[in-house]
Amino acid sequence: MKALALLFCLIGQLLIAEPSVLTDPQSTADNSAQTDQDGGTDINTLFSGVNTQGKLKLEFNNLPSHPYVGEIIAVNVKLTPVDLASGNVEYTLNNESGVRIFSDTPRRSIKEDGVFDTFYFLVQSQNIRLPDITATLTSTGAVSETLTGSALSAKTLSPPNGFANVLADKFEVINYKTTPYNNESNVVIFSVKASRCNISDFSIPNAIKQGFESKLSNVGESQMTYYAIIPNSEQNLVFSYFNLQKQRYEQVTIPIQVDDDTVSTGQSDLSPTDARHTELKIGGAVVAILMLFGMFYWRRNKWYLYFSALPMFYVVYVLLPNQSVCVKKDAPIYLLPIKNGTIFEMTLQEEHLEAEKEVGEFIKIHLRDDKVGWVNKRDICTN
Repeated sequence: MKALALLFCLIGQLLIAEPSVLTDPQSTADNSAQTDQDGGTDINTLFSGVNTQGKLKLEFNNLPSHPYVGEIIAVNVKLTPVDLASGNVEYTLNNESGVRIFSDTPRRSIKEDGVFDTFYFLVQSQNIRLPDITATLTSTGAVSETLTGSALSAKTLSPPNGFANVLADKFEVINYKTTPYNNESNVVIFSVKASRCNISDFSIPNAIKQGFESKLSNVGESQMTYYAIIPNSEQNLVFSYFNLQKQRYEQVTIPIQVDDDTVSTGQSDLSPTDARHTELKIGGAVVAILMLFGMFYWRRNKWYLYFSALPMFYVVYVLLPNQSVCVKKDAPIYLLPIKNGTIFEMTLQEEHLEAEKEVGEFIKIHLRDDKVGWVNKRDICTN
């Protein structure tokens, strides 16, 4: 009896001490499963973050709809997330057609919803395919998915006569000058500032000769110094460009005002018109000298001799030969005294040529074939 009572006491104590083990095994299993499930969710979340970290997303943004052939278009791409894309990103562009890259380095704008990089392309034909673009984060090597280039259709202009073959948001002549070139023509030189313009395509129809004296191509602002040789019967140099902002042709007029100062081609010195003027001046001076000498013999007044000295000095000054300079072999002869200007001739051998005046680093010289040009001082013989 005592043994049976002891057994019941032990069973009761066990029930009180470990109720979850004997009475709620399912609860224990559920708790364990829940713990494992929670732990598994945390791990998956953690690894999911690792897989997406450093992944760039790339998409086109605000593509041009109807560009013109000859226009510089902006192609914007948007990168996310901002914290990654705002770092150093390298691009690979492939498979484009009908366009060529105008600026290798994109322009960047960082906003809250993404990083925007803008590429500029020159439209070359009606059928366009933008390039496939891939972005690489240089700090980690993470690579975006390749963004497939879109197909676009460009319009072809039907320009009027006198079109200078450029399209621009803005095209402004800031300075100009005209000097005689020969008996039949003048040379006009002018400077231009333009924006969103392929200035390298600039060309004036019907010019006798033309070219760039200097040129700087940029999307924001292009600059050039240009010369054109035109008939001296023309009163104005007229050409047009297509204004992209106003969507129309704009005419540019440069008045022809002939100037003979030192920043000229020097060809005016050999102009028959100028030669006749010089001859008339010399003839007038000689007549004045003879008249003054005649007055001296008639009146016997020495003041007439004194007055005759002025026209005599003028005649001597005009008739005196210019200084001669030695020009090296293979020296370039420039059309204008401008650095990187147009070279129209090279000396075939070391030559001693007549020099007239200096402008900066250049000396104005008379060539053997009755032409005038400019030679850089570095091409003057030192001995």
